[in-house]
Amino acid sequence: MSTAPSPGRSALRPLVVAQLVSLTGTHVTALALPTLAVLLLDAGPVAAALIFALEYGARGLTAPLVGVLIDSVRSPRRLLVANDLLHALVVASVPAMYLLDVLSLPYLVVVAACSGILSGVTDISINAVLPRLVPADRLVGANASLAGARAAGQIAGPAIGGLLVQALGAALAIAVDTVSYLASAVVFSRLRGADRSAPEQPAVTAPVSRWAALRRSAADLRTSLRKGLGTFREIPLLGRLALATAALNVGGAGLGALYTLYAYRTLELSPFQVGALWGVNSAAALAAVATARRVVGRFGLDRSIALFAPVAAGSLLLIPAASLAAPLLLFVVYELIFGYCATVWAVASATLQQQLVPAERLGRVIAFSRTVSILAVPVGALVGGVAADVWGLPGTLTGFALLALAGTATVTGRIGRRPDANPPDTRSQPGPPAGPAAGEPTGGEPTGDRAARH
Repeated sequence: MSTAPSPGRSALRPLVVAQLVSLTGTHVTALALPTLAVLLLDAGPVAAALIFALEYGARGLTAPLVGVLIDSVRSPRRLLVANDLLHALVVASVPAMYLLDVLSLPYLVVVAACSGILSGVTDISINAVLPRLVPADRLVGANASLAGARAAGQIAGPAIGGLLVQALGAALAIAVDTVSYLASAVVFSRLRGADRSAPEQPAVTAPVSRWAALRRSAADLRTSLRKGLGTFREIPLLGRLALATAALNVGGAGLGALYTLYAYRTLELSPFQVGALWGVNSAAALAAVATARRVVGRFGLDRSIALFAPVAAGSLLLIPAASLAAPLLLFVVYELIFGYCATVWAVASATLQQQLVPAERLGRVIAFSRTVSILAVPVGALVGGVAADVWGLPGTLTGFALLALAGTATVTGRIGRRPDANPPDTRSQPGPPAGPAAGEPTGGEPTGDRAARH
């Protein structure tokens, strides 16, 4: 047997390493930003929910345009590098504003929105280029490898973030994220095999006015968006996947927007304990990564999606239950269940989408799916913030957990293989289960980022 690495594995490595580096820093900021708002700027439930909601709202609203950009750009590698450099500047502005003593809640809202848009570019880009880097029969393993990088970053980032927040304060801890994005840009610059070949030179035409050129560009944009939407009519299963994700995100976001406030003020946990709990979630995700190919191969892509989403949603009920007794124990159990089930769901959903959609439309299809699922996040977050003021934190958290469970039980239960769609049988894939050593299902994270985890 040859010991040479497969082409898919060597091409995938920069994506895996870059995601590991950037996500480690990102999860430092994921803990530090709400901590900064709650503990330093005295944000209440509505303000905390607004920061959370606008990050995902901006990401969802701009996703279709991002999808068109990704499907049309010649060099995804250069796009990823430029995006990371810009993201580093945005994140670095938070500690800078803090040191200048001009940091405010409105500015954190602006940073959250910009960060959401830039995160969306990375998320959609990686999912769109992945099928160009690995063969179709290795997509489950590739998505599991990327999930491993995400889980590893989620273990290191929150734990490091909890220590840094306590040692340096939330604002200075965010500076770590700047370094991670710079390092990620360097790694992305080594990505090979994702760029498209040079397009044919268009025929020489007579010059047109600037207004005519703008109208032509607008028409091309509308045509590109219509083609992307048309894919959902051709493959109805894609729409059901997006709706299933939205159902989980509405409930998950209601809890996610209040998670930090609930942990600090109701349960009186420390930043280090909150960071450590996020690490438990990621440890469970690593276990899912190690077994994802075996589990998906046994149940099939469709059944894995239908099974693991409701179980993940049901575990959300443990969050409000933590206010009654044994908060740390119940949180650990929740993180274990959700971390495992959400990761298997993510790998299966990403792979099925990548197998069904033509490569030239994949960026737009992923983007439209993200719009539906991500816009559910600010809806749930804002409603959750207002409801918490009326009903209190435990009652609101319970209501959103039940909503997530009901939504995934009804919508995901309808998912079935389209009669004329026959994705490759994952059980025939060669090789052992992919693990973290092989190196996140970025686009394959149908439950969003912090939104569905918390």
